[in-house]
Amino acid sequence: AGDSNRQFVDDILQWTFQEKAVLRSTGHRHWLASTGARPDHYRINNDIVYEVDLAEYHDDAWHAYVADDVQFEAVMLDPYIRTTLNRSRAVAPESATYGGRIRLPDRYGTFTFRVNYKRLGLSNVDVKDTVGIWPLRHDEYPRFLVAAYPYYAGALVMVVGFLALCMAWLWSADEPSSARKAKTD
Repeated sequence: AGDSNRQFVDDILQWTFQEKAVLRSTGHRHWLASTGARPDHYRINNDIVYEVDLAEYHDDAWHAYVADDVQFEAVMLDPYIRTTLNRSRAVAPESATYGGRIRLPDRYGTFTFRVNYKRLGLSNVDVKDTVGIWPLRHDEYPRFLVAAYPYYAGALVMVVGFLALCMAWLWSADEPSSARKAKTD
C-alpha cells in the first residue's frame, strides 16, 4: 500500500508542478486554401486551411500529443463554426499537427479563430487569433441569381405588357372629327 501511495503522491506532485500532463501549442497557422497566401483579411465564404501544433510534456521531454477531439471555432460573440480538426503531417517530431479545411461563414465582421482544448488531467490550451472577414465587393457578386428568375420574368412581362398597351393606344383607329359631326346631323 505504501508504494501505491508514494506513486500517487509523485503523480500529483508532478502534475501540480507541471512536470507531466502539460499541453502546449507550439504554433498555429491559417491561409487561403486556393492560393496558399495569408491575407490581411478574408472574404465571406472563403475556403481556408487552419492548423495548430500540440505537444505534451511527460517523462522530462516534449512529445507529440495524439487526440481525435481537437476542435476549431470561428467566434463572433457566438460560435459560427465549430469543427473537429484531423491529425495531419507533423511539422516537428515533438508536436502533432491538427488541421482542417474550413469554409468561412456568410457573415462579415471581426472573428476570433480559436482552439480551446480542455481535458481532465491535462492542462488547458487556448489559442486565439483575431481575423477580419469582409463582405464581397460590388463586382464580386454573381451577375444573375437563379432564385431571382421569377422576378426577372415578372419585370419582363410588365415591360412587354406596357409596350403592347402603348402600341394599341397609339395605333388605334380614331375617327376624324369631321366624320363625327356628319353623323350627328
